[in-house]
Amino acid sequence: MAKENIAFLVNLRKNTVPGSDMFGRYYPEAESRTTLSTKGFARHVSDHNGTLVTYELMQLVLAAIVKCLKEMMSQNVPVKLDGLGTFRPTVTSVKSGAASIEDALRMGVNNMVAGVNFVFIPENAQGEEITSRKFKEQCSLEFAYLVETFKKVIGGKEKSYTLRTPLSAWEIAQADGEAAGDSSSSGSDNQQSGGETPGGGNGDDNPSGPDMG
Repeated sequence: MAKENIAFLVNLRKNTVPGSDMFGRYYPEAESRTTLSTKGFARHVSDHNGTLVTYELMQLVLAAIVKCLKEMMSQNVPVKLDGLGTFRPTVTSVKSGAASIEDALRMGVNNMVAGVNFVFIPENAQGEEITSRKFKEQCSLEFAYLVETFKKVIGGKEKSYTLRTPLSAWEIAQADGEAAGDSSSSGSDNQQSGGETPGGGNGDDNPSGPDMG
């Protein structure tokens, strides 16, 4: 897979979970972007392949892949797409489980299984590995936003809202604040120095002042 110049945007979010050992620390999260539809993905693939694969043909191929993938999953058959990874089915159990084999058989398989899931396992073959750490090398990571979630009572109801601050703007604001602080500190030092000089002069001019009288 060729590395694109388009950035993979990463946000920062502060841990605000009370009692957490990591409370107050900042962690990265992927920026949420608009999901590409089947039509959009078909257009993307066809654009990459010129006249070799038309948009209409790509739509038909993708529709067939989805249909057949669902069919294989419903039959317990994992599907491996070379260079991408393997899709395999798993089941989710009911929370209570069963106390014994006899109990499970009495409940029946439909009552034991709460749901059937698709699980995706990234490609791990040498030369095509796209596991999380390897796939990171194919992404152009770039910081995007500082994401902060606040709660506010509006009309008697508590509502959550999110503030997204571009990290580039945050850095500029921090730099401006530090520059303003340095300037203020410098001005304060000058004022203090100017105030001490006259006071010292008065003391030197009247060394015996306290003994007068």
